[in-house]
Amino acid sequence: MARRPGTIDPAHTVWVHQRAGAPGTTLLDELLALCGFWDSVAGRRGPVVIKPDLDVCEQAPHAGTEALLVEHLIDRLHEHGFTDVSVADVRHEDDSWLHNRDPLLVPELTGWRFITPRGRPYEVFGGAGGERWRGAALRIAFAKNRTHEEQHFALSIHNLASLARPRRGLVEDALQVLREAPPHWCLIDAVTSAHGGAGQRAPRPLATHTLIASPSALLADWAGAARMGLDPYSSPVNAAALHAFGLPQHRVEGSLAPYPLWRNVHPLMARSARQRQASEGVGALAPAWFQTVDRERFALRDFYSDRLNALVTPLMARVDDNPRAFWIVVTLNLLLARLGGLVTAQQTLFSKDRLRRREAPLLIDPEAYCAADYDAVPDAMASYETLLAHLPPARNGLRWRHVDGAIVFGNEHVVPVPYERWVRRVDIALGIQYMNDYIGGATVAVRRDGRGRVRHQAERNLYLPQPNWMVLFGGDVIDVEKLQCIRRTPGRQSIYWRTVASPNGSALADDGCVEFVRTPEGQVRVRVAGRQQFALPLAFKLFDIDLAPGLRDPIVEGAYTSFFEGTVANLQAAYEGRDFRIGHDPAAVSPKRALPRLLATATAAVAELLRGRRSASEPGELGSLGDAMAWLMGAGAGAATPPPGPPAQAADAQGFRHFSAQSAANDAQARDAAFAAGMAALVRDAPDFLQGLADAVHRDLDQLARG
Repeated sequence: MARRPGTIDPAHTVWVHQRAGAPGTTLLDELLALCGFWDSVAGRRGPVVIKPDLDVCEQAPHAGTEALLVEHLIDRLHEHGFTDVSVADVRHEDDSWLHNRDPLLVPELTGWRFITPRGRPYEVFGGAGGERWRGAALRIAFAKNRTHEEQHFALSIHNLASLARPRRGLVEDALQVLREAPPHWCLIDAVTSAHGGAGQRAPRPLATHTLIASPSALLADWAGAARMGLDPYSSPVNAAALHAFGLPQHRVEGSLAPYPLWRNVHPLMARSARQRQASEGVGALAPAWFQTVDRERFALRDFYSDRLNALVTPLMARVDDNPRAFWIVVTLNLLLARLGGLVTAQQTLFSKDRLRRREAPLLIDPEAYCAADYDAVPDAMASYETLLAHLPPARNGLRWRHVDGAIVFGNEHVVPVPYERWVRRVDIALGIQYMNDYIGGATVAVRRDGRGRVRHQAERNLYLPQPNWMVLFGGDVIDVEKLQCIRRTPGRQSIYWRTVASPNGSALADDGCVEFVRTPEGQVRVRVAGRQQFALPLAFKLFDIDLAPGLRDPIVEGAYTSFFEGTVANLQAAYEGRDFRIGHDPAAVSPKRALPRLLATATAAVAELLRGRRSASEPGELGSLGDAMAWLMGAGAGAATPPPGPPAQAADAQGFRHFSAQSAANDAQARDAAFAAGMAALVRDAPDFLQGLADAVHRDLDQLARG
C-alpha cells in the first residue's frame, strides 16, 4: 500500500501476524518483536494502563479479550521496566440488567486472576479507569476481534469509547477519547475470534490464529475490518472517526485476506437492530431480551426480561443457520422499533415534557476553522436577507420563498420591554437554544472580544422534526453542526450561523440569524431569518409535494408561523426567568421515560403462548393458556424451557451473588410462592399503568381541545 518504501511514518503502519497452531502468547511475543513495540516505548516512564474488551456475558476465549494474553503482556512489560501496570474494566454495553456486573466481579468470573503467571499482581479499575487512562504514560488498547449486531464490527475504536467522561453516545464518546487521550498502541486479539450474524448478542468462536498491532486505532481497525471482508466504513463509529481524522498514508505488514469460514452480520440485521436500539424506551430494555448469557454467573435481575430472554436467545443463536430464525429476529427488531417510534411520536406531538433532552457534543473540530471562516458567516445570509426585505409579509407577518430547493423565511416581532434590560437578561450567544423545539446539543466558544463576550463559537443543535407531525412518517431529529458569528453594536445584537455538517443527514442547509434591535421607542424588535432544507422521510420522497403548491404553501406557512411564535415565546420566558426548554433532564430518574412494566408482562405472556409449553415430542403444538399463565407467574417450567435465572441471595464478602439450585418442578409450596409473587407484581404494577394511561389520555385530549 505504500507508494515508496521508506516513506511511511512507523506510526502509520499496521502489522497483521498470523501463524496457525502457535499459542496466543507466542504469537504476541512474535508480534511485539515484529512491530518494534519495545523500542517505541523504551523512553516512557510512568504508569501503564491496558484497556481490554470486557463487554462479556460468558467465560470463553472468544467472548472478550483473552485474559491469558493480557496477563502475558503485563509480565513482558514488567521485564522491560514497567512495574506500574493496571487494567481498565470500563464497559460500553449497558449490563445493569444482570447480576454480578461490578468491575471486579466480571473479570474474576470470566477467567482473570489479578496475578500474572509469573506472580505479578495487577489492579483492575472500573469507574476510575477513564481517569487513569488519561494520566497513563503508556496507553494500550487491547480489543477483541468480533462482529457486532448494530455496528457490523467492534474493534479498537469501539473498545475505547467506554473511557469517555461524561458518557453521551458511542460515536461522541469514541471521538472524545481519540482526541483527548488516544492510545499509544492498539492490539487486536484475533487468536480465537467471535463472529456470526448475531454479533455480540450470540457470539460464535472461530480459530483465526491472528494478532493485529498498530500505534493508530484507525489503522488497526482498518486492517481488522478488511480481514473480516467488511467495508471499514460499515461501522458508524469507525466511519465517524475516519471522516473526522482521515486515514493517513500507511503501510500494511501481513495479509488482509478475509478469514476462511467467517460470518458477518447481515446488513438487514444490523439496520433493524440500530432502529430498535434508537428508541429511548425499547432500546434500554431490548438488550436483556436478545443477549445470550451464562446464567450461572450472570443471572438476569428482572423476572419478565428473564422470560423473554429465554424465548429470544435461542433464535439469536440460529440466525446464521436457520432462515426462519433470521427473519423472526429481524421482524422482532422492526416491531420493537415501530413500538418505540409510536411512543416517541405520541410524546413529540402531545407530551414533549416526557422527551429526554439530548447531550450531543461536537463532532467537528472548531479549531480547524480560522477566524475568517467565522467572520464570513453573515455574508452567506446577506443575499437572502435582501430578498426577504423586498417581499410583502403575509397576514401573519411571515416572508418566505423557495430558493434552490430550500425555504428562505423571515419574521419579526416587537416586544414591549426596554432594550437594555432585554439584552442583559437574554444572551444573544444562546440564540439558537431559544428556538422552538430545541431538544439539546453542545456549544464551544472559540474566540472572545475584549470584554470576554463570545464572538465566534461552534454549536451542535438538535431539534424535533419540523413540522412535528413528520415524526408520524419517520421524520428524524434535526441534527446540525454550525459555525457562528456574534456581533454587538449599540442598539443591535445579532448571531449568524452556517451549517457545516449534519451527523444524521437530516439537513442539507440550516443557516440563519437571530437579531435584537432597539426600536425608536426604546423597545426590542426580535428578528429571525433562515434558509432551511431538511431531508424528507421516505413517504414524502415518493410524492413530490412541489407538484401541489396549493397543498404545499399552507403547510409551509403554518409550520414556520408556529416555529416563530414558539421561538418568541421562549425568548420572553428567558427574559422573565422562566424555564422554556422542552423535555426533561437526561440524568433525572423519571418513571415517564420507561415503558410500563405491565407491557413487558403482557409481552412475556404472549411470547410464552407463541412458544408453547409442550415437550420436545410435540414440537408443533401450542401450550394451553393455563400452562402459559402458570409459567408466567413462575410456576414449574417444562423440560423444554431453558432454565431461568434463579433467585439471588445476598452478596458475600467478595461481592458475589450466589444462586441456589432449582426446587423440584412439582413442589407445591414453590409453585404457590411463585404464583403469589407474580400476582403481587401484577397488582403492584397495574394501578401505575392505568393511572399513567389515564394521565396520557387526559393530557392528549386537553391538548386537542386547546389547539
